[in-house]
Amino acid sequence: MSADRVSFASPRGEIRYEDTADHFDNGLLRLLRIEQPQFEQWLAAAETHRGDLLTRLHRGFGVLEMNLPYGAPGDTVEPGPDGIEGSLWHRAIAQDYTCGIARAGDLAWLVRQVGYTWEWVNDPPYYGESYFESPTRAGYTGYLAESEWRIEKAHRQLREIRDATGVSRGRCLDVGSGYGFFRKALDDEGWEHDGLELSEHARQASTKLFGFESFDGALEENVDAWRDRYDLITFWDLIEHVPNPVVLLDSAKNCLRPGGVLAIKTPNIDCPEAEVFGAHYHSLKREHLIYFSPTSLERATRRAGLEPVLVTSVSHLLVGFLGAERADSLGRSLRGADLVAYYRRS
Repeated sequence: MSADRVSFASPRGEIRYEDTADHFDNGLLRLLRIEQPQFEQWLAAAETHRGDLLTRLHRGFGVLEMNLPYGAPGDTVEPGPDGIEGSLWHRAIAQDYTCGIARAGDLAWLVRQVGYTWEWVNDPPYYGESYFESPTRAGYTGYLAESEWRIEKAHRQLREIRDATGVSRGRCLDVGSGYGFFRKALDDEGWEHDGLELSEHARQASTKLFGFESFDGALEENVDAWRDRYDLITFWDLIEHVPNPVVLLDSAKNCLRPGGVLAIKTPNIDCPEAEVFGAHYHSLKREHLIYFSPTSLERATRRAGLEPVLVTSVSHLLVGFLGAERADSLGRSLRGADLVAYYRRS
């Protein structure tokens, strides 16, 4: 095995894992917030169970779980987004014990127990410095330290947009622009670009790192000023943070020029990772207010009057177990852990 790859096997060799060392460290251990000895313990435990690979991984993962403090009994769930009636999916999530998840078929949302009732949590957390730089349950563990690979990823995303939609130049609005990593890639490739970011800390970081000034506020507050302005608008890991996604999508449509493209990346609740890890699925977070499946995302974008160009998904966390071919197959069948979709304004 080369130095840039890792390989593990369960004690009897029935379950194997092979991947790059970088992806093992940053794409699995980091997201699951475990160390290598815990990973090996999981592998050994999975082998003791019967079933297909994903079932064994799910059952084996239980050996690592801390008992979540589920609170007082009570399963009454108040209506969620758009008054949707749902039921309790998870009574707690690993990244914030105070919150659970309700679900109605192809849509899920964050809830918190108040008395014997679970109420929709539709207010975002505070996106200060600790959200981006502190190793807490919410947010990132070191956003600035990831700058190099985030900029590389942004260049790849631009290539994918070009290949899928034909849009390769123009003016872009990056909504939730953070520290400006995607805008740096836009700048490198000759785009005009603006950023919209709620976090004062992130706006200041963007200016300090790259000299980019970013707008404050919500997109819907700027529709009149930005109508028909942009060739491309990006929602990278953004739409799950807002309580009214259809309002956000409608605002984006109105800010696009005719023929302009909206790019979205958001977690997918219809993926093996959600089944394997349950309440420890890494996308279940305090800052994520709404969770989509391919069906519910399609419904929301259709309501906003956007036309799909390409809807796909990517699955990477379990690739060391599944192999690249099976992981790619999950992505093509919209079972990847992240939905990646492009829509056009007619």
